[in-house]
Amino acid sequence: MSYQVLARKWRPRLFREMVGQEHVLQALINALDNGRLHHAYLFAGTRGVGKTTIARILAKCLNCESGVSSEPCGQCTACCEIAEGRFVDLIEVDAASRTKVEDTRELLENVQYAPTRGRYKVYLIDEVHMLSNSSFNALLKTLEEPPPHVKFLLATTDPQKLPVTVLSRCLQFNLKNMSPERVVEHLRFVLEQEMVPFEEGALWHLGRAADGSMRDAMSLTDQAIAFGGGKISEAEVRAMLGSIDSGLVWKLLQALADESAPALFAAVEELAQQAPDYSAALAELANNLHRIAVAQVLPQSVDNALGDGERLSEHAARIAPENVQLYYQMALLARRDLSLAPDPRSGFEMALLRMLAFRPQGVADIPRASLPHSNAAQPQPAAERPAGTPGAEAAAEVTAEKKPLTNPEPAEAGGAPVEAVAHRMEQSQAEPPAAERVAPPLVEPESMPPQAAETAGPVTPPQAAVVERSPEPVPAPVAVAEELASPAPQPPAPVPPPPAAPDLSAQQDARAALREQLRQQVAQVESAPVPPQESRPQPQQPVAEKPASARLDALSPGSWPALYSQLGVSGILHSIAFHLELVGRHDNILSFTLDESYSSLYDEVHQRRLADLLGDFFQQSVTVHIQVGQVQGTTPARLAAATREARLAAARDALSADPLVQELQQELGAELQPDSVESLVDAE
Repeated sequence: MSYQVLARKWRPRLFREMVGQEHVLQALINALDNGRLHHAYLFAGTRGVGKTTIARILAKCLNCESGVSSEPCGQCTACCEIAEGRFVDLIEVDAASRTKVEDTRELLENVQYAPTRGRYKVYLIDEVHMLSNSSFNALLKTLEEPPPHVKFLLATTDPQKLPVTVLSRCLQFNLKNMSPERVVEHLRFVLEQEMVPFEEGALWHLGRAADGSMRDAMSLTDQAIAFGGGKISEAEVRAMLGSIDSGLVWKLLQALADESAPALFAAVEELAQQAPDYSAALAELANNLHRIAVAQVLPQSVDNALGDGERLSEHAARIAPENVQLYYQMALLARRDLSLAPDPRSGFEMALLRMLAFRPQGVADIPRASLPHSNAAQPQPAAERPAGTPGAEAAAEVTAEKKPLTNPEPAEAGGAPVEAVAHRMEQSQAEPPAAERVAPPLVEPESMPPQAAETAGPVTPPQAAVVERSPEPVPAPVAVAEELASPAPQPPAPVPPPPAAPDLSAQQDARAALREQLRQQVAQVESAPVPPQESRPQPQQPVAEKPASARLDALSPGSWPALYSQLGVSGILHSIAFHLELVGRHDNILSFTLDESYSSLYDEVHQRRLADLLGDFFQQSVTVHIQVGQVQGTTPARLAAATREARLAAARDALSADPLVQELQQELGAELQPDSVESLVDAE
């Protein structure tokens, strides 16, 4: 008698012999037992999961001489002929070889005739997705309303290729892939019945190599029996499949746990002698890392089916969980990019070197106790402190101790406020920003030649000294006026001049020029219109303490821009009020003109909102009238634009008159780009 392969010999003949697919079997068994049979069934799944087997068992159940049930007798003529593949009323069609519409029409010509011997005429169409569109169209009508004695059983590995019209006419069953555990369990049963000696580890290699297909697992088992001469051993199965020795994979993990590069490369060299598939080696490494990660989370889930449970537990205790996760991710990415490596071995070695080199960065514990504060260790930038505050002076003293850059001269007794402003301007021009003062250069500027000192580091733009920066947005004319009215701050104690000071006469001439330039700028500011004293913001005193009627009476067209900056207008009302001109006031009635360029934003509701805002500010009822027209006077928008232009002009003039800039222009041929000058105050 000729040999029959295991896949055919152990093909299930009854539903209870099926391995897996319980969700499909339960529906079919209940339908058969309750007599609720459909006329068309579609079985979808990958190769070797039991589609044709279930269809043949269903055909037995329908045509068994003992009656329709989920348990055919298996002894009658119909059951035997179906098992042997020669039952006349079971028409098996290979759709891959009969794709033409003529074949389908020929097949359907006999549908109307009654079955010859059985109870039902069963059409089993395998790989039905291979039919052409014309064949599907020819099949639709019969598939929807077949004769009562006809059942259609369709099988496919690619249900996405089936037309929706076919899918809607069938009961669909999706068969799942077999898990390695279930495959190994079935192989163990078959080998015990066949009395073939085997090793447990070899079955697991076969189960994973089958990739979810029971038929492939049985075929590989046949090959392993032939390869091993009637027995199945793990070493021989691994050699047959070309898989990696699990012991070498554990050696690699041991070297990674020990952080030993020599041991790691020794294991790689031993692995290379077997001419392995390095992609499979990375897959095996990732599989072991996955098992280690699971064992770390669930120690009771350690599986000793492969005989390496002790190694698994040992490595789960030695390798940190975050390292396991990083190694696993690196193995996946290395397997994906292995084709891009110069050769597979170098790509495999680089993946292991990355695992050895990189470590996850843990999150440091944040101390709950407050750390001691140190101004010297964490100085606040000078740009974030108001000028003249104690914090700013302390930071200036610390910076002076670290890096004495200048030799400030004491202020002249009884000097004008202009001299004090000029002195502060010289200090800000000589000192670099706070971000640059944190790390002083290795060589002090005073010990360098003039050219080297100029190129040693970036120079602070002089416009930072021209415009005073304050913590609150104050209009430029008001800010400068207040600064001139305040007493001159005391300069720091004089520092002894460094030896070999460069050309003091040139520095004195530059200071004199800067003082003269600043006097001209102050004169321009004083000539600009200044809002009345009552309309300026008074943050030191509450608004309610001042008489509201006096401030409203003092409101004039020229003081509206200054008043606007105190109202805190926001939203779309800001876009309206920003372009308003106060043209007149009669008692508590204010008349405004809106620039016609912004009339598209205007609505009458803005009159009431502005009136309510002014009423809250002046603490009395205020009526507002707004008309659209051409603005002739000053609006907050125009004042802001003029202020910006004045600042930019002052900054450009200061840069042009700067001695360092002039020296750069003379010696290096540098050119000043006026358009590149920006106001630091406007940028805030």
